[in-house]
Amino acid sequence: MLKLKQGFTLIELMIVVAIIGILGSMAIPTYQDFIIRAQTKEAMNLADGVKKAITLYYVANKTFPENNQTAEVPAPEHLIGNFVTEVEVEDGAIHITLGNRINAHVENKVLSLRPAIVTDNPSSPISWLCGYAEPVDGMTAIGDEKTSVPSLYLSPACRAWKHR
Repeated sequence: MLKLKQGFTLIELMIVVAIIGILGSMAIPTYQDFIIRAQTKEAMNLADGVKKAITLYYVANKTFPENNQTAEVPAPEHLIGNFVTEVEVEDGAIHITLGNRINAHVENKVLSLRPAIVTDNPSSPISWLCGYAEPVDGMTAIGDEKTSVPSLYLSPACRAWKHR
């Protein structure tokens, strides 16, 4: 009886390596997108204190602050983080400039947060719109929307959604 050799042929090994390469080439960009989304989330967290200051200003004055000084928050260049180079208040809206250690795909891009008030009852609580999000019917967004970060790198809440 002849004893057959067991093992993989060179072609079988090359096919396995090719499949692993294809899977890897699909996984790396997805992982990079995930990292960028996490970095932009840090930018949103940095703006939480500014959102509170704007809300307090609005409750006291029934208008929105024009700039950082009016909102009584530090100057834009002093509101920085690992992934943020400045946080600017402009007519009630918050514009976060991404930078420092952030991924190069979104460096120097802006993410806007805008307050939204109930059109017929401005004394109602403020909602906040992130990025490309539009106000729902019956609400009005305050300030300019200057977001330049591609939607792909934003959380679902910051992307534009169509109403039904």
